[in-house]
Amino acid sequence: MKRTFGLLVAAALLLAGVVTAQAQEKMTPPRILVITREVEKLGKGAAHEKLETTWAAAFKKAHAAPYVAVTAMTGEHRALFISAYDSITAWEKDNNAQLANATFQAENESLSAKDADLISGSSTGVYTYMPEISYPLAESLATSRYFIISVVDVKPGHGDHFIEIRKLIKAAHEKAGLSDHYAVYHGSLGGPSTRYAIFVPVKSLAELDQYSTIHGKAYHAALGEEGQKKINEFNMQGLASTEANIFSFNPKMSNTSKDWIDADPGFWAPKPAATKAPAAKKEAAPKP
Repeated sequence: MKRTFGLLVAAALLLAGVVTAQAQEKMTPPRILVITREVEKLGKGAAHEKLETTWAAAFKKAHAAPYVAVTAMTGEHRALFISAYDSITAWEKDNNAQLANATFQAENESLSAKDADLISGSSTGVYTYMPEISYPLAESLATSRYFIISVVDVKPGHGDHFIEIRKLIKAAHEKAGLSDHYAVYHGSLGGPSTRYAIFVPVKSLAELDQYSTIHGKAYHAALGEEGQKKINEFNMQGLASTEANIFSFNPKMSNTSKDWIDADPGFWAPKPAATKAPAAKKEAAPKP
């Protein structure tokens, strides 16, 4: 698949606030995510990472919009590239800039041909942020290491029902002051219109061990019996399917923004390990 500036190998749908410097300044999740998903062939993960590292360098050299790459730790072996925009118009501007860059186009064509041997499929989707049902993190995600991405498919005609339930959940999180933050996106293009993605940033997988404690008494009290009943009713009536997976941030495969690099340079732009010069060969002492 030929890449455009706006395409990112995309993971799915669970976070709040990703990649652009503008998004970092506002400390709110970006309005638009463009996510490209690539499924890796068995045994080709290392080769795919190497190629994507070269691709990320090409994007950076072309001054393309930044993007973050994540790779799946659970579920199907895949890489997700996530790019953030204020609008579809901004995405178009990136694509047009690519088409006008002949040098990048030539490298892009070459890398695309090689990528075809390493992946079994690719797809791109556009997702729109839903602030009314999100509980975003009020700080940079640069120090996060994982996304828990939940893909939720609702039954036709239950979109409003889903929003109603997520408003209950958000209100309970706010009332209980819970530490697990998330951003909800609606799949607007490139997939079912009944699909939603929930992005949860995680610094350590140890946080998952605390999930049941975090959503314990205080959370259930904030929901109340009526709220819990409504959630159960939606799960029976309006929920078609849901799947959550862990994705690990991959700095090598990312075209990282300067803000993220400045926030955590050791992770996003590590210095290459120093190589020791070979020791000088000692000459044998002359025999007497």
